Amino acid sequence: MDWSYYCTFHKCARWSAQATRPSKPTATAKVCFVAQSGRAEIHCGKLLRKTLIVDLDPRIFFVIVIPDGDPTLATPTQGFAVSLLHMSWAIRAISHLPTHILDLTDEGREVLLARRVTGTSPVHWYGQSPRAVRSIPHPPSAPFTVIILPSSENPRDYEEWAKTSPMRPTIVAESGGDLSELSLELLQAQFLKVCDRIPDTISKESVAVSREAIAAWRPMPARRLDYQVGAHNTIAPNLVSLTLAGYEDIETGPLEQIGSTLTPYVDQIVKTSNSIFDERAKLGERDLQRIFRRPPDLNLFAPSIYPDFFTTPFPLDIDIALRRETLVVRQALERQTGYGFDLKTEAQKKAMIGTIVRGDDGGISTRPNPLIAARASELFLNTELMCALTASEFSVCVRLPNEINRTIGSVRSFAQQFRSKEKKSRKRLLAFRQVQARLAGAVPAEFIDLIKRSESGIRIISDAHVEWLDVDGLPLFIRKNCSRIPVTPGNLFVDQLAPRRRVHLMPQDFSSVLVLSALKREDPIAKFLETAFEVFEPQWRNNLTVTYKTVASEVDLINALNEFKGPMVIFDGHGSHSADEPAKLHLGDEAIDVWSLRDRVHSMPPIVVLSACDTHAADRNHATTANGFMSLGARAVLSSVFPLDARAAASFAARLVYRVSEFVPGAIKLFDEAITWTEVIAGLVRMQLLTDFLRHLEDKKAIDRDTYMRIHLEGNQAINGRSEDPFGIVLDSLEKCGLTRSSLKLDLETAVANSSALSYLLVGRPETIIIDDRDRVAGQLNELEQSP
Repeated sequence: MDWSYYCTFHKCARWSAQATRPSKPTATAKVCFVAQSGRAEIHCGKLLRKTLIVDLDPRIFFVIVIPDGDPTLATPTQGFAVSLLHMSWAIRAISHLPTHILDLTDEGREVLLARRVTGTSPVHWYGQSPRAVRSIPHPPSAPFTVIILPSSENPRDYEEWAKTSPMRPTIVAESGGDLSELSLELLQAQFLKVCDRIPDTISKESVAVSREAIAAWRPMPARRLDYQVGAHNTIAPNLVSLTLAGYEDIETGPLEQIGSTLTPYVDQIVKTSNSIFDERAKLGERDLQRIFRRPPDLNLFAPSIYPDFFTTPFPLDIDIALRRETLVVRQALERQTGYGFDLKTEAQKKAMIGTIVRGDDGGISTRPNPLIAARASELFLNTELMCALTASEFSVCVRLPNEINRTIGSVRSFAQQFRSKEKKSRKRLLAFRQVQARLAGAVPAEFIDLIKRSESGIRIISDAHVEWLDVDGLPLFIRKNCSRIPVTPGNLFVDQLAPRRRVHLMPQDFSSVLVLSALKREDPIAKFLETAFEVFEPQWRNNLTVTYKTVASEVDLINALNEFKGPMVIFDGHGSHSADEPAKLHLGDEAIDVWSLRDRVHSMPPIVVLSACDTHAADRNHATTANGFMSLGARAVLSSVFPLDARAAASFAARLVYRVSEFVPGAIKLFDEAITWTEVIAGLVRMQLLTDFLRHLEDKKAIDRDTYMRIHLEGNQAINGRSEDPFGIVLDSLEKCGLTRSSLKLDLETAVANSSALSYLLVGRPETIIIDDRDRVAGQLNELEQSP
C-alpha cells in the first residue's frame, strides 16, 4: 500500500517528522527522593514481601522495535511514523500482561488495581530503532526485558548483541526468537528460564525471590458483568481495563448497529465507563496515594486530523480516477460527525468500502482506497495507545464523537473576537456561547454524568477545546482539574502517552526560578513582568530567588536552557503563530521555531511557563510553541490559546511564583500529602477567574471594595481548600449581599468569556510532577513499615 501520495505533499510533514525520535530525558532537580527499589516496594499500604529485591529491577519492560524510515513519510492525516503502525498489535498485547513480577502473585493480585490507580505500575513499553536497541549491551539488573521484533527484522541480526550482553533479553519474533507470540503462560515459562541465567553479579536471594514470584503467577479471579457489549474500538480501552480486573466474556461479537446513529456507541461507552468507576470506588483511598497521587481517572479522547489536511491540494501526478475517489474519501472524513459514516451514494460506498477484486485463486476481497486504509491504521494505533494508557492507570476512556473536531469553526469566530482590538464584553460573551453550544451539541449528554463522576481529574486527549464545555454553568476546566495531550502531530502524541517516570520534587527545589526575558528594552511591555515580580518579591524572598536572563538570539535561549538546573522556567516575551506556518517565539529581532532546537537543547526543565501570546493558538495548526517545548522534553507547558494582555500575564506569572513559594509547602502540610503540578495550575486559574469576576462586579458598582476583598478571600480559601464548588460558595455569599442569583449567573458567564483564565492551557503530563516534603514522606513510610 503506497501512502507516499499523501505523505510527501502534506506541508505539515516536516513538523510531525521531528517528533519521531525518542525524547531526551528530562532534567530535574533531585528527581526522586522516594527510592524506586527497597522501600518503594510498599504497595498501597502493605508490603508485598518482607524480603525485598534490591539489586534487580522487578519491573517488566517491553521494547518494540520500530525500523528507521523516511522521516518525511509520516502518515497523512495525523503524522505517525509509518513503521509504528505495523506494530500496533504489540501495544495491545502487552496491555494485557503484568508490568511487575509481583503483580500476579497471591499478594500482588490483591493490590494490582490499587497500584494501577496510583500510576505506580504502568505498562512499560518503549519504541526504539534497531540501532538504538543494539547500541548498548543489555544490563543484568533488568532481566525481565522483552524485545519485540517486527516481521521485517531478522532475529539473527540481534543474536550476537544478545549473546554478548551481560544479560540476554527475551526476543519475540515470528520465528527464530525466544517466543513467537505474547501470552501470560508463555511469558511466565520464559521468565523462569531467564531466572536460571541471571549472572552471579545479582544476589542469589534476589533471583530466588524473583523465581518464586514468577512461579506463583495466576490470573486475576474471573468475574462477569451483568451485561455484554459489541466489540468496537470506541470501548476497547475500557474493555482492557475491565479485563485487567478479571472480567471475562464481556463481548458478544462485533458491534452490529454501526453507522451514523450515536446511541449504540454511547450506551456501551457509558456502561463500561461506569463499571470502571464502580470498581475504582470499591478500592477506596490507599495511604500510598498521599505520596503517589492518583493520575486522572477519566480520559476524554478524540482522535483528530491535521486542520489543513482538508484544504491541501493533491499531487498532480495522481491517477485521475484515484484522485476522484480519494476526494470522496476526504470529504467523508471531513463530514463525519459520529463514530461511523453515513454513506448515501454508490460513489461514497465504493470509495470508503473499497474496490472488489478477484485473486488468482478465485477468491474475492476488497482493495481499500489508500487514504481510508491509512486513516484506519492510524485509528487502530490511536486505540492501542489508549489501551496501554487505561491499563496503566485502570482509568476510564470516553471516546468523543467526531463532531467535537468540527467545532473549530465556532472556535475561530471566538478567537477573532479575542484578537479584535474592539474589546466588547457582550460580543465575546455571545461568541463564547456559540462555542459552548457547539461543544454541547458534540458531546452526548450522557457523558456529562461521567464527567461529574471524575474524582482525580480529567485528561483531555484531543485537539478540540473540550476544556470549554459547559458543566453546570462553568467551563470544564473550572469544574475539574484538567490537562491536555494534543493528538497531532501523531509522533508527539505517541511520545506523550508513553510511560513517564514521575518527577518528584520538594518545595525547596524551586529555590531558583529562571525568567527568560526576550523583550527589547524599548518595548512598552518590557518592564511589566519585572514590576509585577517586585510587588510579590518580599513575600517569597526567603524561599526562592528569581534569576533574569536576557535571550536575544537562538543561541542565548539554547545556552540558558542547557545551563539551568532548576525545575521551572518562565519565558517572558512575544509569541506569534501565522496560519500555515510553525509558531514563533520572538527573541529580540529574531523569530525562532522551537521545534528546530531539538538536537541542541540537552537539558530541559520539566516545567515551562510561556508568558507570551499564541503559544498553543486556538485557531492555528499543530506546530505550536507548546508542542515544540514538549518535543524538547518538557513535562508540562503552561501555554496560551489567545493573545495575552501584558499586564494581566505579568501579574499571573508573579502569582504563580508566589503560589509555588507559599501555597505549595502550606498545602502539603495542611493536607498531609503531595500535590501535583496540575493542582497548582488549576487552582491558580480558578483564582484568576474569581479575580476577574469580582472585578467585573466592582466595575459595574454591584459590590464595593470591602465586599470585593472579603468575598475574594472567602473564594480563594474555598479554591485552595479543595471545595467541590468554590464558585457556588462565592455566589451564595454574593446573594447574601442582595444580588440575585440570575443576575450573578449572567455576570459570571460574562466574566468567563472575557477572563484571561480562558487563555491558559496546560499541556503535557503535569500529573506526573509531584511535589512533597522529604520529612513528611519519611514519616509516612516509617508508619507504613511499622504497621501490622
